[in-house]
Amino acid sequence: MTIDWDEKKALLQEPNIAKVTQLCDELMERKPGSTVPYIDPVHDEDECRLVSLQGSPGKGTESGFVSHNNDDEAARRATQIYELAELDPRYVMPWNAYPWVREPGSPSALSVQEKTDGLRPFRQFLKINSRVSAIIAHGTDASAFLTLYEKTYHSALKNSGIKIYKATALGGRAFAVSEAKQEELLAKNVETYKDAMQRAGIQHL
Repeated sequence: MTIDWDEKKALLQEPNIAKVTQLCDELMERKPGSTVPYIDPVHDEDECRLVSLQGSPGKGTESGFVSHNNDDEAARRATQIYELAELDPRYVMPWNAYPWVREPGSPSALSVQEKTDGLRPFRQFLKINSRVSAIIAHGTDASAFLTLYEKTYHSALKNSGIKIYKATALGGRAFAVSEAKQEELLAKNVETYKDAMQRAGIQHL
């Protein structure tokens, strides 16, 4: 399936994603010369109940978007999870702890400074998606980021009744294992999403 990214760009100001698009623009202004990939407009800021949190934008975001339609391993896995959990993308929204595209050759783990830089953007992101009831943290960076977030804002997530789920990263080393183990990891991820969906009262497709 080939995706027409220009067609998606034309949808970035639609009411279902406009505020998140504006946030991405503001973040780029905040760091002149930087890139923050936009969120795929299949997602919906009024309907969003789950946040799928990764560490930082991956290779597939060369499309200009954070999207499960991207051409990379993690995106393909996200697509599989949505399909297997029967999750309509409008109920979930992806985000990155560090939303800016990092310099090529950066260490794979986020630095404390990068995690810190991502705190305020994430807070703004959650204000826009005010109906979120669960965050699924993919990988150690995303988990560590949420711990820092809770510390910084004094358990803001727990106090808002948002449940944090820890899951494996969707690409890279986490899946550099045997095929049987990969299947197992994928199944675990699907279970996590199903649990979060049930908690949020999301109907299966």
